[in-house]
Amino acid sequence: MKKFILIILFFFAVRVQSTEQVEYVSVKGSVTSPPVESLVDYPCLEECLELTMYTESEIPFSDDIPDTLSPQEFTYAGYPRTTLMGTAALKKTSIKKTPFYVLTGTYAAAITALHIYQVNTIWDSTSSFRIIEDGNYGLYVDKLGHFWGGYLNAYILSEFLMGSGLSHEAATNWGAAMSFTYQAYVEILDGFGTNWGFSPSDMISNIAGIGFFLGQHYWPFLQNFTPKANYFPPSWFGSNSRQASSSFIDDYSGYTFLLSANVHNLLPNSIASYWPKWLNLGIGYTARNLIFKNGDRKYLLGLDITPAMVLPDGPPFWNWIKQSLNYILLPLPTIEFSDKEGPKFNLFYPFRITIGNVHF
Repeated sequence: MKKFILIILFFFAVRVQSTEQVEYVSVKGSVTSPPVESLVDYPCLEECLELTMYTESEIPFSDDIPDTLSPQEFTYAGYPRTTLMGTAALKKTSIKKTPFYVLTGTYAAAITALHIYQVNTIWDSTSSFRIIEDGNYGLYVDKLGHFWGGYLNAYILSEFLMGSGLSHEAATNWGAAMSFTYQAYVEILDGFGTNWGFSPSDMISNIAGIGFFLGQHYWPFLQNFTPKANYFPPSWFGSNSRQASSSFIDDYSGYTFLLSANVHNLLPNSIASYWPKWLNLGIGYTARNLIFKNGDRKYLLGLDITPAMVLPDGPPFWNWIKQSLNYILLPLPTIEFSDKEGPKFNLFYPFRITIGNVHF
């Protein structure tokens, strides 16, 4: 009861004696402690209220909670990532005007250029909207292309958004949403193309790729599996372009797709140290010589690498480039299985090297 009365008297005295008011000012970076003489005026105050005196470095501020992800939090398959601008990934969105305008302008210009290219190639003639299901088009290479395209577009958009100041999670979600919007726009314009049509299976493949990108964020175990692709003109490795191909976009004979597995992370801890962290294994698929009616299906088992772990570090943009190369399939040792031929080993797939009578 005595302590309670003293507390009441203290607050009453502080209120009426405005010239001797005791204040605690907590502003980030500065702390004003109560004047010593005010404690002298109330000799039992510290004992009664059991005050704890903090130094400036000891005051806990809510603003001291980091606004950025630590290197241990911002990773892909357990390995450090970098942002497009070389800054730490944010936990909370804080838009940066200049990067926002530059990056969004760059992406808008790229999309506009791609649209103009497609209008003059695959959409050069139009008709009324129609739906055409082409599930086995290009011996299913087309569907893998839509999966990879939706995934890669979501990645690039999310990176641009992070560079503009969006938080890691917000950039991931918005990148996926914007990728879906763009892919839907392409499919709708396909629906008006004379030689094309809106393909439900194309849209499903787009959504699957975008969904896999999101899944890797919310279920990090999926980061141990990375979709990769490359394109080389078929004539470079002795194949034929797809019949009626109007651009590299639909020249499916030149595409190769691979799902790369991070073997080191998937092995038990007791033996993982024996497998190089940068070396992966992948299973892949492609179809060659699509100028013919059935083409030639190819099933692949090959080595793969993580470029960010092999290439040297450098300026922030270079580090981002080598990180992004992880989604591009590099020519590496691969065993090719075919419906029409026996297994073949290629040292730099899809290229075939011949020395004398030896082919590899």
